[in-house]
Amino acid sequence: MSQSLFIEPFLPYVHAVLDFDLERGETFAFPMHHHPDQAQLLLIREGSGSFEIDGKLYRVGPRSLLVYDTGVWHEEFADPASPFKAISLSFSAFQLTDQQPGTLIQHGASPVIDLGDRYDEALELSRMLVRLAEDPYVPAGFSTRYYMALLLIKMAQISHGGFAKETSTSSDRTVDAIKQYIHNHYMDAITLEQLSKASFFSPGYTCRVFSQSEGISPIQYLVSYRMEVAKHYLRTENEPVYRIAELVGYQSETHFKNVFKKTIGIPPYKYRKLHRSEG
Repeated sequence: MSQSLFIEPFLPYVHAVLDFDLERGETFAFPMHHHPDQAQLLLIREGSGSFEIDGKLYRVGPRSLLVYDTGVWHEEFADPASPFKAISLSFSAFQLTDQQPGTLIQHGASPVIDLGDRYDEALELSRMLVRLAEDPYVPAGFSTRYYMALLLIKMAQISHGGFAKETSTSSDRTVDAIKQYIHNHYMDAITLEQLSKASFFSPGYTCRVFSQSEGISPIQYLVSYRMEVAKHYLRTENEPVYRIAELVGYQSETHFKNVFKKTIGIPPYKYRKLHRSEG
């Protein structure tokens, strides 16, 4: 008798459910970013695009599932010449039996899955998650976790993996919404007022809840995340420092250099030289 693929309990925590339904000419574009404490699935229903995942570029079409493991850097651009329809699911609190927590893709395997005859099944579960997340009369906290578990089990059956004991999480939905907004918009001029709109609370409450959970303010987290992105660019790209400053949301190269040195401890050019020499 074959061994069971799964070890219970298994109820992943769902952080965000987004249903993209874009017409021709509308933009689906998210520059290089990562989610330090969440994994993400992107189910493409219609359209195509170019997606860079963990340093590799993939051209992806409909009926495909993209898997972004926790902490993996990725960049997303859909072709605006055609409509683009996709469902994005962000989640945490899961572990494969033979892998690190927060990872679904085995080493060397492609993060792009052609669902084939499993597409309709995956689509129905994803649509159910969208409906549950949007219904104010449904206890979404449990319901979305249940259907997310079913979807991941189906995906695990494709990749012949298994899930282990649920990992703990104390993430508050308000904090998750703020982080998600920052991860997707760090290159823009973000204010506390904008972050409060993303969390649907007042600026004062938003700042207080986030600070209590993370130990830093939302704006401090934004700066920290921008520096993480800048470090990634400095290690992997040949862009000049002024261009990296622009890519992470700074119009002034001097200001960026000062913030980088204050946050990281050394100037950007020294960081690049140090890590390039190590590579």
